Amino acid sequence: MTDTMTLSRDASIPVAPEQPELDLPSTLAPPVIPPASRPARGKPARKGLPPAAIAAMALAVAALLWGAWVTKSLMTPPAAVPMASVRLEQLVGEYVQAQARSAAPPELVTQQTQAFMSALGEELKRRGQDGTTVLVGEAVLSQNVPDITDQVRAAIYAKVPAPAAGSAPPVASTPPGSLGQ
Repeated sequence: MTDTMTLSRDASIPVAPEQPELDLPSTLAPPVIPPASRPARGKPARKGLPPAAIAAMALAVAALLWGAWVTKSLMTPPAAVPMASVRLEQLVGEYVQAQARSAAPPELVTQQTQAFMSALGEELKRRGQDGTTVLVGEAVLSQNVPDITDQVRAAIYAKVPAPAAGSAPPVASTPPGSLGQ
């Protein structure tokens, strides 16, 4: 045979010479691992995710937990503020009426009244220190606010004695508009 084969009259394509068939070994040898892919001596091969992926997952979990906490904080209604009412006009009116009926001299009445008002202020301040909002009873329109007037009265009279009733006649109160009739 010739080295070239003619397909047409004008063109000729070279053809590779015939090659003998290769003999393959009858037993398979173990694969050869290139030295670049072998782990270095002394360092074990690292398995699992890289540290950057672990850090990213930890950051994502932390962000989700923070988001849940913020959502819960925003969606939870604020705690109700404890409130109480005190009928100050009634307390002071009772004390003034008792002082008017007492036979105490004016100087003693002034001192006792100042002591009463001071004790009243301290008791209201003490009630407000625990977070309770103390309202003037005459200004409260709701029936939901508890009235602590009796408790405040007992606490004040435990500190300041009630005025002693004297032999003076009770002061008569006249309704407005009835004077001179």
